[in-house]
Amino acid sequence: NYADYLADTVEANKDSFTEDELKTLTDDMETIRKIEEQITELEQGTTAADHTAPENNSEADSPFRNFSGQDFDGNSVDESLFSANAVTVVNFWFTGCKPCVAELSKLDELNNTLKAMGGEVIGINTETFDGNEAAMKEAAAVLESQGAKYRNISIDSASDAGKYASDIMAFPTTILVDRNGNIVGDPILGGIDNQDNYDSLMQQIQSVIDADSANQ
Repeated sequence: NYADYLADTVEANKDSFTEDELKTLTDDMETIRKIEEQITELEQGTTAADHTAPENNSEADSPFRNFSGQDFDGNSVDESLFSANAVTVVNFWFTGCKPCVAELSKLDELNNTLKAMGGEVIGINTETFDGNEAAMKEAAAVLESQGAKYRNISIDSASDAGKYASDIMAFPTTILVDRNGNIVGDPILGGIDNQDNYDSLMQQIQSVIDADSANQ
């Protein structure tokens, strides 16, 4: 919720602004809040209209069925990334998104935890699409500054995964992908440095791992 995030930031630094600046910022926050409310209503309407959809995407519908890309070291990656893991946490972010950057160290901690559970965290920075080397270099520097060492992958904007990422309206967004490349459960909107988001994500992760174990 960017309006709340901005409000907290302004409140913490309100002595730095003039009255006119504070009024402008407050008006802007209300505008952002209304836009976010409209987006939420649209998303809820879409969910209601699609209430018959299964929890897991079918293989045919999965944007990760024919997945391909490269990590920031230039190594090729394909859908075997998912088949090798009981669960893969996919985090969509971009370099200029402060809430995205704020959660990077927490995502790295989660990746270390998941490694012992048969899972992995990967990042997809939407500014690094199509092998954008300058954007990858910048994103890599941000990751390093936050101590985040988990894999980040550049994908083709025209791919199914790229189109899926391009439709995301709120950042950061985190999803779970099972061994078959299917998206499982609901996306987590907002950073997992928020405890409620982290707890919700961990519950979903455990459910995917349990289901994976039952299918072995």
